[in-house]
Amino acid sequence: ISEAEECPQVQEQIARVLDENAVVKDSASPQLAIIRRDLKAAFDRLQTKLQRMVTAASNQPMLQEPLYTMRNGRYVIPLKAEHKGKIPGVVHDSSSSGATLFIEPLETLELNNRWRELQLDEEKEIRRILLALTEEVARDSERIVRTVEVLAYFDLVLAKARFADALNAVEPELL
Repeated sequence: ISEAEECPQVQEQIARVLDENAVVKDSASPQLAIIRRDLKAAFDRLQTKLQRMVTAASNQPMLQEPLYTMRNGRYVIPLKAEHKGKIPGVVHDSSSSGATLFIEPLETLELNNRWRELQLDEEKEIRRILLALTEEVARDSERIVRTVEVLAYFDLVLAKARFADALNAVEPELL
């Protein structure tokens, strides 16, 4: 057991970067905190705009339902096919019957783009953070492997002792 090492620097770095569910924390880097703040704001603006569009009285007759959904990573509204072109936008999908077109309104195009760009920025920053954490773990990999081996041996010895104890309790004459 004397060969087991706690590697406190690695433990501190992992705790600083990851939460208890192994999700990268907003506080893992100042840049990630900014990106996530902006991401939430962009998402809220997009949702607000879409909600206004689907609840607007002037749009109600053209919509299949007063809701918005996602197609191909973009938020869209369900437009009745016979009203194609009355709400300018990009068609991303259609229903199997063809009665509904899922369009991304031009009014939300830039909001959708900004939200998607921030998602990509977040992914890139998370990759950068995890790479740095991986490099930190790699620097202590020999100590970590040695510790895992010591703990595995200790676990094996404990399991053997428990098995022998259980066997002794069932059939003492076998030992």
